[in-house]
Formats: sequence, structure tokens, C-alpha cells
Amino acid sequence: MADRYLNGANVNELAAEFRCTRQTVALRLKEHGVVMRNQPATAEEIARVIELYASGLSLVGVAERTRFSPKSVLNYLRAEGVQLRDTHGRDR
Repeated sequence: MADRYLNGANVNELAAEFRCTRQTVALRLKEHGVVMRNQPATAEEIARVIELYASGLSLVGVAERTRFSPKSVLNYLRAEGVQLRDTHGRDR
């Protein structure tokens, strides 16, 4: 199961293949030390996103330096109430 996940299979595919729930798949993978993909940001990661954006980086620039997409970066910044800039770098 872990090998299949590490080679690209997702949790839903594995659950169907092994006839169990997604939660069981996730539990078994974690028990074997597999780091799960697409996990929500930690408080430290969100603080880093805010720090990078405040340094002047664009959403894409922040995304390139983190594990998040530009859309996720935008969502985290909005959720934290960060003042966003327009495409020319000016405050909105």
C-alpha cells in the first residue's frame, strides 16, 4: 500500500483497491512513516507565507518557495486578514 501511494496512487484509489475506508488507508500509511500529500498548512507555514508575501514577493513567488499553490497562498493570506496588493504591487 505504501509503495503504491509513494508511486502516485491517491488515498481514494487505495481505499477502493484494498476495500477499506480512506481513513484506514491514511492510518496505515502514517503507521509506516509515509508523509501524506496535500495536508493543510501548519501555523508555522502560514506565518512563513505571510512573511514571504510581506517581503514583497508575489503570490506566485511565495508559492515557488513553499509547498502551496498560488491560490492556496491567496486563501491563507485572506483568511489571516493580510492586506493584498494589486498586480502592480500597490495596496488594494
